[in-house]
Amino acid sequence: MCENILPSPKTDHYRNRMDFVINFEGRVGMREKGAWWKVIDNHTCFLADEQIDRLFPIVREWVQTSGLSFYDRKSHEGILRYAVIRCTSLGQTMINIITSDPADQSETVTEAMKLLNESCRPSTLIHSINKTQTDVSFGEDIRVLYGPGFIEERIDGINYRISPNAFFQTNSFASPLLLQTVRKFCSDLSNKTLLDLYCGTGFFSIALAKHAKSVIGVELSDEAIVDAKENALLNDLQNTQYISAKTEEFDWATYKPDVVILDPPRSGMHTKALADVLRIRPKEIIYVSCNPKIFAKELIEFQKAYTVSQTQAIDQFPHTPHVELVTKLSLRA
Repeated sequence: MCENILPSPKTDHYRNRMDFVINFEGRVGMREKGAWWKVIDNHTCFLADEQIDRLFPIVREWVQTSGLSFYDRKSHEGILRYAVIRCTSLGQTMINIITSDPADQSETVTEAMKLLNESCRPSTLIHSINKTQTDVSFGEDIRVLYGPGFIEERIDGINYRISPNAFFQTNSFASPLLLQTVRKFCSDLSNKTLLDLYCGTGFFSIALAKHAKSVIGVELSDEAIVDAKENALLNDLQNTQYISAKTEEFDWATYKPDVVILDPPRSGMHTKALADVLRIRPKEIIYVSCNPKIFAKELIEFQKAYTVSQTQAIDQFPHTPHVELVTKLSLRA
């Protein structure tokens, strides 16, 4: 039973990433609730970090005066699709402009981006190209226009690099609580092998590696694995191995992990991945869930072999119905 929820140290202006939609009329902001096709112009949401609040009106004005066309999600014509603004507690900022393939307008887009950089002066400016009709706020063709192409964060004494398409915890203020909880639940990692499934950029395993004999991280995203390896170097770690693979297709039994961290997406674990855990049966599992309802369903399966030792909820998402739940599962004797 989870007896309490650790509160976020900050309950507004905490989000370090906001994805702003650009619609066919040049409106820039958040989608209206219940009407995905409608964009509330000039709306940032009070959850956005103050650094994002500062940059948003400049980016919005640039969108509307850049001379570039706006993407129409019905006709699939136009250039500008999204403006993603990210920041860190270290004061670094990233602006990522997502467009359709500019084709013969490349020079015009480049000139417009130059003006955006001069007016905003972000730590890094990215141009991402989405060549599909899929309405997503990222592109596979990433062009670093200014700066290093990434921003850096420091959480609970651990350094992280964040690239344009990399997932990172959206609340930098509450993230230390999440790390500390996972570290506490892992207890003594000396001479133990830690396996981090759905590892992303190594948020948990990078922080725990100095306490363990060895660390293996598995993640589907190639870009996230590149970041994880870089994060290991940033923190001077020599005992980590990061592998790009689907968790449900990766044979991790040969590593014989003592502790397994599971941090799946909101949709939960793949059925094959869950079956693998129950088949291999590591001694301890630390399950990090941003969707406790899905975890509750999976827990029915876990309890065939495991007991719940500890639970802790962290309010990573104030003013929303979501919460981060950390659960320690111990193998039955």
